[in-house]
Amino acid sequence: MLTVVRSSAEELVLDATWSPGTPAPPPHLHPRQAEHFLMLEGELTVDVDGTVRVLSAGDTLDIPVATRHRMWNPSTVPARATWTTTPALRTEELFRALAEVGGRRANPVAAAAVLMRHRDEIRLALPGPVEPVAVHTLGTVGRILGR
Repeated sequence: MLTVVRSSAEELVLDATWSPGTPAPPPHLHPRQAEHFLMLEGELTVDVDGTVRVLSAGDTLDIPVATRHRMWNPSTVPARATWTTTPALRTEELFRALAEVGGRRANPVAAAAVLMRHRDEIRLALPGPVEPVAVHTLGTVGRILGR
């Protein structure tokens, strides 16, 4: 669950909660944005450029621009953090669009169409040319289908 705390052109600040038992999302990166996380409750497992660690309440994590990462909550209790993205770009719009197509359970064609529209905010960190070809192909199909 995401709650917007503050939103401006310079930054988007969210109160983020990860439900217990959430699976690891695909690795991704933000080509023009940095992220900062301050853990408030629970624990999150994070993978930043292949280095995996567990964050607990009070820990912070800085993810530089264009750095491959992912985070998830494999524990049995919720995890909560303050999440700041700088600059904000269209990240708030990206989250709304992903929620509209079903979030983590989104149809891959619909999700790819959203990712294609938000290439400045997020890219999947898949090997070689796989990500741009897959997202472009599925995203084009999604646009044709009106997703």
